[in-house]
Amino acid sequence: MLLRRISLLVALGLGCIALAWGLFYLHGIFLDERDDALAEIAARRRALEQYAHQELEQRLRARLAEARPTLEAAATDPLIPASGLWLVENGVQRLPRTDRPLDGSQKPAEQLYRMLRDGHELDALAAKERQDDADSPWAERLDLLAELERGLAANDRNAIEKSVRAILAHRASYVIDATRDIPFTAALLRSLADRARPHKSLMEGLLRDGFSQRTGPRDPHDEGLQRALLRHLARFTRPDFEALAEVIVELSRASEVLHADFAARAAESPNAVLPLPDPLVEPMLARGWYVEPPQGGKVRGVSIDLEPLLSEITAAMREHALIAQTDHVSGVAPSGTVTVASVVLDVESPSWAPANDAVHGRYRLKAALEFVIAALVFGVMILGAVIYRRRHRFLELKSDFVSAVSHELRTPLASIRLMAETLERRAKGVPRARDYATRIVHDIDALSFLVENILSFNRLSRNRWVPKWSRVRLHDIVDKLEQERDIWARRRAEVEARELDGIELDADADLLALLLTNLARNACQYNEREPAIIVVSAQSNGGGCVVRVADNGIGIPDGERERVFDDFYRSSEGKKSGERGSGLGLAICRKIMEAHGGTIRVAASSPEGTTFELRFPPR
Repeated sequence: MLLRRISLLVALGLGCIALAWGLFYLHGIFLDERDDALAEIAARRRALEQYAHQELEQRLRARLAEARPTLEAAATDPLIPASGLWLVENGVQRLPRTDRPLDGSQKPAEQLYRMLRDGHELDALAAKERQDDADSPWAERLDLLAELERGLAANDRNAIEKSVRAILAHRASYVIDATRDIPFTAALLRSLADRARPHKSLMEGLLRDGFSQRTGPRDPHDEGLQRALLRHLARFTRPDFEALAEVIVELSRASEVLHADFAARAAESPNAVLPLPDPLVEPMLARGWYVEPPQGGKVRGVSIDLEPLLSEITAAMREHALIAQTDHVSGVAPSGTVTVASVVLDVESPSWAPANDAVHGRYRLKAALEFVIAALVFGVMILGAVIYRRRHRFLELKSDFVSAVSHELRTPLASIRLMAETLERRAKGVPRARDYATRIVHDIDALSFLVENILSFNRLSRNRWVPKWSRVRLHDIVDKLEQERDIWARRRAEVEARELDGIELDADADLLALLLTNLARNACQYNEREPAIIVVSAQSNGGGCVVRVADNGIGIPDGERERVFDDFYRSSEGKKSGERGSGLGLAICRKIMEAHGGTIRVAASSPEGTTFELRFPPR
């Protein structure tokens, strides 16, 4: 009983461990499902953000590629607006333009312009220049202007044309400092515009386009006054620059030469030098500029506004059904210098939070169901333990009651048997009554055997029978079985001992006798032959012993050969034969063998009889 209780506790403990492990494993599955669902949402968001980032990179490259022709042209043509363009060539910033006039309020260039426009001191200026350099190109240029003035004064068109051609040829052959050349050319054009009717192509060439017919890059020495003044801005003071710009605008307006872009450029404020990102090995965003690594010694960039770009990307993703109409792409414009690859974009959507909440909600529901299941299972186990305890208590009470009743039956049965034997002796002279006493004695013996079986079963089940070990001769036990045949045999029976000489066991003699008695009694009870034959044989086995008990009874069905040793179990063949029984005989045999550390089994069974095999281990 104690072993059974320990086995139950072990089973319950293992069950609790298995249940806890199963619930822990199941909870791990729920956690994995939750994490996978959250990871799927996060992966979709990352995929959209990566797509948006790729769109941003492509659009930035496209903006620079689109602006590149204008950027290259603005680098050589000062009239082209360079707003939003960045070009650094050989370490020098070309765009945005950083040229600024000289400091000071002097007006040397304006004074020279007015002096040359009036034309009164041209010879004196040329003579003074030759004192320093006899072959001075500037002196020659002044002489040519003096000839033009004389032609204008005489209104001699041939002389005027000849002088203008000579000045243009001299201008193409010699490079005069811009602080002289620009005032000189402005004075020339003013004189022609005021006192002659110059051709428009001449005015366009000198004011704006120059006269070069080459298709290659523009020659800086052959350009109009507009470009020349802007290019040499840093050679003039602010007052000189503004005065000359005003003259050029007036001349251009009077000659119907384009000048709006020049006026706009002349009114621009100088730009600051932009610090170049260092190192520049990949595309970068620098304070509102997109800059690419140098190519051919040139660093190119373009100004960008991130918000409109993100709006364009959002519209494109909506058009391709990648995001919903309520979703949008957002990002923070970097305040410093960062690589384009490190710009963080975020796809914001009202659906992200509900999706995450739904995942967490499903996880909480599963966890709650898991907890409820665990509580129910543990509750059932606790209830089962309580029921088992009560059942065990009930069985103990029943066993105690049966034991008490059996003990109480012993005394009256002994008295009845004594009186029956007395009656049997006295009734010998009465033939008609002699049989009654014999039957009473026989039935009392059967009832006494049943009572002893019940008491033995109860003691063995509750481990109250401690075996008294001794060296037992098996032949003596069989002889005792033969002597008590009248007690256990319900029909004529014969007990045969085979190969038992010298067979001894370390066993409890009383238990061994009870075991063989129950086997012999069953052999008689479940038998249809006369006489019932019980054959006991044995052989030593490696220090142990194997005992076989064979009979010629009705046999045991194949499907019941294991169950016949269960408590209170009766075979179906026994029930068919109408024999009464308690189902305790073979159960007692099993318990006796367990007490000896051995086993009992049905070695063979058929309608011709059954053989039981008892294996006693060595001690």
